[in-house]
Amino acid sequence: MTTEIVNAETAAADVGGARGLTRTAARRLALAERLIYGAAGTWAAVGPLVELPWWGHGAALATGAAAGMRLWQRSDGDDWTARLASAMRALPVLGWSAAYTAGLLAPAYGYPTSWPMLGAAAWTAAMVVTAPWTRSKGLARAVEYVETLPAFAETVAEPEPVTVEEHLRVLWARSPVTGDTELHHIRQYRPGEPDFEAIVLAPAGQPVPRLLDDRAIAAVFDVPVGAVETAELPHAGPGRLAIQVAPKLEEARRTAKALQAAEDEDPEQALLRMWNEHVNVTGGAAPGVELVQYDIGEDEIRLRIAAARGKRLGVNHDALCSALGIDDISRLVMEGAGPREAVAYIYRTNPLLDVRAPTAEDLTMDDRGRISVGIAHDGSPARIQLFNHDTGRAQHGITAGTTGSGKSGLMRLLGAAQRLSGVISWMADVQGGMSLPEMEGRVDWMAKGPAETMRQLRALHAVKEYRERHSNGRGDFDLNGPWRLIQWTGDEINRLLSSLDQDIRKEAAWMIADLQKTGQKVGIGVDLAVQSLHLKELGDNHEIREKGKEGHVFLLRTASSSTQSMGLDGIAPIGAHISPIPERIYQGGGAKELFEGTAAVEGVPTPGMGWLITEGKAILFRTFVLKKSGGRYPQLEELMDGCPLPTLTPGEAEAAGTAYELRHTTGASEAPKATGAPQAASGGAPGSLGLVGERERITGLLEADRKAKESTGEAPSPFAAAKGKGPTIRERILAALAAEPEGMALRDLRKAVGCGTDGGPTTGAVNNEVNKLTAEDALIPIGRGTYRLP
Repeated sequence: MTTEIVNAETAAADVGGARGLTRTAARRLALAERLIYGAAGTWAAVGPLVELPWWGHGAALATGAAAGMRLWQRSDGDDWTARLASAMRALPVLGWSAAYTAGLLAPAYGYPTSWPMLGAAAWTAAMVVTAPWTRSKGLARAVEYVETLPAFAETVAEPEPVTVEEHLRVLWARSPVTGDTELHHIRQYRPGEPDFEAIVLAPAGQPVPRLLDDRAIAAVFDVPVGAVETAELPHAGPGRLAIQVAPKLEEARRTAKALQAAEDEDPEQALLRMWNEHVNVTGGAAPGVELVQYDIGEDEIRLRIAAARGKRLGVNHDALCSALGIDDISRLVMEGAGPREAVAYIYRTNPLLDVRAPTAEDLTMDDRGRISVGIAHDGSPARIQLFNHDTGRAQHGITAGTTGSGKSGLMRLLGAAQRLSGVISWMADVQGGMSLPEMEGRVDWMAKGPAETMRQLRALHAVKEYRERHSNGRGDFDLNGPWRLIQWTGDEINRLLSSLDQDIRKEAAWMIADLQKTGQKVGIGVDLAVQSLHLKELGDNHEIREKGKEGHVFLLRTASSSTQSMGLDGIAPIGAHISPIPERIYQGGGAKELFEGTAAVEGVPTPGMGWLITEGKAILFRTFVLKKSGGRYPQLEELMDGCPLPTLTPGEAEAAGTAYELRHTTGASEAPKATGAPQAASGGAPGSLGLVGERERITGLLEADRKAKESTGEAPSPFAAAKGKGPTIRERILAALAAEPEGMALRDLRKAVGCGTDGGPTTGAVNNEVNKLTAEDALIPIGRGTYRLP
């Protein structure tokens, strides 16, 4: 019975539609009513037997009379529900008043007083069980339910909705707050989830009701108010309204917000969560890679990561940025530390956007032969060696980068450092001096253009040979001896090594390669700045590329991945992670800023930014930044002008020739072209007579070249001299066959000319020359693979 009362009262409401009592309130009201009924019933049973003044008994009788009058007044109306409720509320008072009156009259008429007492007790028990006053409050809502039963029956008779769209339309149609509007274009975001969007359509000529707000729509679908969003449709009138009902999305937003708040308080928790959910997980950026150690700072996060033992660490740079939520990939830098471990640096902003200018201390060689050319990503100086004290040798280097990557700026710093460190600096700008105008008059020799560069290379080679002759067989260079270090720097050297003039190209490639191979021991280093490392751009001489990487390699922004891979081939540190250098860095240029239209339009250029590979390490760095004024760099000029200019000794200057003496006065005028490979004989009989003719021609060419150099005061061409030092393959073949009049088998001929020996020709070269001599009738085949002279 109590449950029925509570259930009835929960649904109670007055006719105006106000909500009834809650279950708790109904339960408490029924309990209070029963306690009052018990007290009132007890008084109705014993009250008549108690000696009271007349007004005491009169009050009990008057209460019953007042209840009867009230009921009479409420019965005058058409609302039978209200009359019934009034009767139920007056019923307990009228029953107790009647029992009280009977108890007063029983002694007067000789009736036993126990009867009225039993009547009062029975009436009280009935009222306590039924609780009529509490039930009366639920009577109005019960009547409303009864009146709507026919309509409810019609609704039940309708077919049940099958699809999600039908179910949503039914909920919308049944709600009284939606009025005459309809739900159209329903799109569920994901099957099995309640999130959807739709368009509310009002009847023609009517707007969507203003009362149909987020709260009302949330009530229709029984979702939190925060899960509802409304928006006006573009190019549509007020009769249409777009709505989104997404409780699942709202829950995810709340969860993410709470998680973000927790992670803001504890960034370590955020880092570990991201690593476990997006990196070290199947399908993640780096499955199997553990986060061994981490350090979270104000502007930098350092991660020590490692692959499982027996595995090689392989991490995709872009994938790791994606997993850690990094839009600007230049903010993540990885340095390898062996085959299975690495350290990853995550910066708030790119650390190389703001780099200071150099000081004299930076550009002066220290006791280990090192200079600083820039700043590494972690703030430490980026150093290279000009001289290796361990081996006692000068150092070579090669710089690769496309146009605008900062090669010339790096060459300027190297030239300034060489002067401040007491190193003789010879620089060549094949572009005609446009790349390095500050170096004019501030280094010992600044060659401009291809012709002067060739004279400079010949002079440098002559100085090398001079030192070799006077070094007394010493295999290393004495930094404190009579000679100074010499560093030759060639900017845009690709222009010379890919020259259309074959003789110039071959001679330049041969001299540079020879200086790289033998110059270190006598204190001569070579630094090259190139746009490409392809052999075609290096005079088809792979030694230039390989020897240039022995000291230090600067990989700036390159135009192709092949240049980067060729620069790293053979010297890449174990576990190195070389990321590409972008042309510009756009701060605040992520997808969010692009979508909102607030992304940075002008990015920060990155000249001088790149990777330095030296001493077994790969370091992301940027060269020192100098302020430009009038197309020049006055700060660098000031640093250089304050130091003495190192030059050659008198003996070295004499070996370098007249071109060195006139280096500050002569321009990049054309010089006599050096003689290249010997030309084919223009006449003469084949055989031994042809061999003698070719030897005479070579001797004549060398003598003519020597006289030309003497007349101009230049150092002789070492390339032409080297080509004339020994017989050619053709000469060797003819000489070998001249010693065997009966002929020789091709395999014996190869052995006779030196195939397979150190410095000897290759098998293919001998075969090709034999075929040419046969075609010229200089050889006669006398059998399969056997030849003799005519």
